[in-house]
Amino acid sequence: MDLSKCRCDKPGMCPVFSRIMGEDPPDWKWCQTAPIEDKKLFYDMTSKNIIQSPPSKDFITIDKLYKDLLKLLPDIQKYDGIVGIPRSGMIPASLLSTLLSKPLFSVINDEIHMLNCSSVFGGSRMRKFDGDVQNLVFVDDTVYSGETFEKLEKVFGDIKTAAVYAPRFNCEKVDYFAQILNPPHILEWNFFNSGYVEASIFDIDGILSKNVPIPVCENEALYVDWLKNVEPYYHRVPRLFKINKLVTGRLEKYRDITEEWLEKHGIQYGELVMFPTELEAERNKNHYKVVGKYKAEIYNNCDCRYFVESELSESKVIKQHTDKLVICPDHEAVL
Repeated sequence: MDLSKCRCDKPGMCPVFSRIMGEDPPDWKWCQTAPIEDKKLFYDMTSKNIIQSPPSKDFITIDKLYKDLLKLLPDIQKYDGIVGIPRSGMIPASLLSTLLSKPLFSVINDEIHMLNCSSVFGGSRMRKFDGDVQNLVFVDDTVYSGETFEKLEKVFGDIKTAAVYAPRFNCEKVDYFAQILNPPHILEWNFFNSGYVEASIFDIDGILSKNVPIPVCENEALYVDWLKNVEPYYHRVPRLFKINKLVTGRLEKYRDITEEWLEKHGIQYGELVMFPTELEAERNKNHYKVVGKYKAEIYNNCDCRYFVESELSESKVIKQHTDKLVICPDHEAVL
């Protein structure tokens, strides 16, 4: 394989490595400057399924992140301050600093800055710390290649590092970690604004907004009002990438209302596929099986690599009929 001309000029599916080169390292920008030796190592890892093998339950939610980072407390408590690595590293760093009542720092333009608070009441604890804190630990959510910490070491010298998750083949790249997490994995706080979105089919109800309550489904007026006015899950609205397809069990007759709602909330997508209205009675007899098979058919006939589905029962039907990856966020599952 000639990797000398391999350069990703934008996020998306890389035909060489057969994976999404999005925002998670090594990302698409890495391709532009990485030495050929690094690309060869990465190619060997993907070809041996160290990276490419399908995940089983590695959809990491923010709730799980919190539970796992608690394992870092015994090691982190001995440091006088915690430096969060922007941007995702600020999530565990902020939690650790709050739990341990330690000052929180971040890196801005290769300088370490204490993050203080102007509140006299809520920020009073931060006022107890002066700016001359020397014994620091640098915290990120995950470590993969170790490149981020290596860059920081070039700027700040010998530093202590910690990550909530580290891969088994590279866990020595970090001083402390809470949990082994081998790739591929999907992080809730990154997925919905990553290149994965462009290779994904999204369900609507239960993914982009709350599932419709049964009593509302059974009342036409209430149902239409719900479709028009339900608030989206703002943390799941992709803002940087366009969803490849939206495939929903909603009936085709509600297309105009659905399209208006999607436009209202700035949800970008390539195609909206809705369930045929003339098959409503069949759908209602066994919703999860009928809709699951319908979604599976759409999934099979496109090149999308992920289906993001709200219901575990439908997820299993989609998986059964496609043998492709199905992500069920509310159940922390990747089938």
